[in-house]
Formats: sequence, structure tokens, C-alpha cells
Amino acid sequence: MSRAWLIGAGPGDAELITVKAMRALAVADVVLVDDLVNPDVLQMAGPQAKIVHVGKRGGHASTPQREIIALMLTHLRAGRSVARLKGGDPFVFGRGGEELLALQAANIPVEIINGITAGIAAPTTLGIPVTHRGLAQGAIFVTGHGAGDDEPDWKALAATRLTLVVYMGIRRLEDIARQLLQAGMPPHTPCAAIESATLPAQRQVIATLSTLHAAVRAAGIGSPSIIVIGEVVSLARPDDAAAVHAAERPLSLGIGFRQGVSTERIDAAVRAALGPRSLDEVVVVGTLDRKADDTSLTAFCERHGIALLGFTPAQIEACLDEHPLLPRSDTVHEHTGVHAVCEPCALLAAPGSTLLAGKYASDGITVAIATKAPTE
Repeated sequence: MSRAWLIGAGPGDAELITVKAMRALAVADVVLVDDLVNPDVLQMAGPQAKIVHVGKRGGHASTPQREIIALMLTHLRAGRSVARLKGGDPFVFGRGGEELLALQAANIPVEIINGITAGIAAPTTLGIPVTHRGLAQGAIFVTGHGAGDDEPDWKALAATRLTLVVYMGIRRLEDIARQLLQAGMPPHTPCAAIESATLPAQRQVIATLSTLHAAVRAAGIGSPSIIVIGEVVSLARPDDAAAVHAAERPLSLGIGFRQGVSTERIDAAVRAALGPRSLDEVVVVGTLDRKADDTSLTAFCERHGIALLGFTPAQIEACLDEHPLLPRSDTVHEHTGVHAVCEPCALLAAPGSTLLAGKYASDGITVAIATKAPTE
């Protein structure tokens, strides 16, 4: 008999998924996965599994919820087991309740496998507990994505002394902060905004309620982000988080590619180039500046939480001059304006690094790997 699982993949780091979730993925016939799920989690699916990406990222095109439910039911009624895989926890702003009701109405056996929600994981990467004796006796999770009737009662929230954790609020941060200030929340209230929590590309700012929007804008913090507002933020230790991620992600990649390659082809080429190494070890990707806006490459980097840097032809040629043993190609120069792409970009992406091996080339994509020795 077919069965379904509603699975939380956790906040980002693939190692934070539960053992029960891994076991379910290993036997599922179909995996319907949201965009914010770390692709490394999909490596836990069995060889029989059909992977179906359904989007679900704030501000991006996604499969409508009714179509996702219909797709689940189609596979289940055909006798296939289905794992519905979501970032964080499926029942915290994940619309898991809607899917559960639909499955129950269809008399489909369903198991719920919770995941660590970003609202708890993100602040703890900075040493921020959402509750702490003497500072906050509770926490409130709200979405900043809604407007009008769907908007939280910011005045009521400002009157509490509880930690306020805002999901999907980065684009409306200025308005959220303004409403909280107007409602009487002190302007000096400690705040944090944390992007890509638990991933090596994690970035964060610590500020006060009155300065948070300006600090976020200056730092270029984007989605997906968690905003934490309350006295518990005074316990933050952001330097510890930066040190952990720097130690875990020693690799930089340089990537060159022809126009029109897909995100999946880039992903496959990078994995082949890495060999036994993991994408979890990659902190940054470098490429030619005019390729840095390519949608396939940006989607690959967003999917894995990897920073993306673009370098000008002048920077690349200067790097080649500094490393005379790097290979050069007149053919590459004819098409790109530089004599090499992936090797110098890997080095430029992490100053002081060295190449691990020669470049990997496959189907119009080249990948070079560099590493920087840790400092004492």
C-alpha cells in the first residue's frame, strides 16, 4: 500500500536532518522537494527515487500548492510512496497542515517527520537562545511576508517581552521595524538578521531596532533570512559562527561555462570535479564577471548556500601573470577575452589559495578547485 511522509529537512546544513528522515528518503519512490532544501539532502534518496522540484522560495516562481497536492495524490494513487521534503519543519510556515489534511481526506497513511526550524537554528549559530532566564520567558514566531489582514499585530507583539522571530520578513524589514517602533518597542532593542543560517555562506548583522534596516541594507543581507528581535540578542557571539564556517568550508571553485547550460549540468560537473569531497566544503565560486549574473549559476550557488564572485578580464589576466605556470588557451581568449577562466577565478575567489589539481572539463563546463591553508 502506498504511503506518504511529510519531512522537514532542517535549516540548511544537511547533517542536521534526522535519522528517521534519512530512512524515509532511502525507501521513497518519489521525493517532492522545495527549493530551500540543501541538495546534499537529496543524496540520501534511494536510487529508485524520482526527484521532483516544486520551488517554494519567497519571491520566486513556485508550483501552486493545489498542484503540489494533486501531484502527491497522483503518485500515491498509482501505488508509489511519496516523501514531501520541505526546508525547516513542515509545520512551521511550511503549509504542512494543508497537505496533511488533503492526505487524510484521501485516506492515505501519512507519517510526519519533523525538522529543525530555522527560527531556532539561525539564532543559535550566533549563540542566541530564543528563551533565556531573565531575558525572555518565551518566543513568538511570525511571518513578515503577509500584508493587510494577514499581517501580524505588531502593536500587540511590541507590548510583550518575548523574543520575536520573524520568518520571510527581510523585504519588509523597514516597515516592520517602523511599526514596532511606533507601537512603543524601545529603539535600542537588540536585533539580528541571519541569512542562509547553518550554511557556510551564512551572513549576519547585529544591530538595534532603530538601526537594523540600515545595517541589513549596508551588508547586503538577503533571503532566506531570519530576523530575531529581543534582549536575547545581547548574548550573540557572531565571531564564533564565522570561525566555525571558515573551518568547515576550505574550498573555492572557479567555473567557466558556455551560454545556456542548466543548473543541473553545473551541479553535476561540480560534483564530478570534487570527487570524494563534499559541496559542504565549498565556500565561494568565482567566474568571469559577465557570467556572474547567469541564472543557472546563480541558482546553483543559491541552492547550495555558496557565495558567488565575478572577476573582470583585467583581474583574471593579472592573476595569470602572477601564476605563469597556469595553462592558457588562445581559443578561450577568442571566446571570452581572457586566456583562462576557471583556474584564475578559483584563486581569485580565495586570495592566498592554491590549486588542488588540474581543471575538470565536461560538456561545456570547466571547474577548478583551490584551497587556502587555515591560519593559526
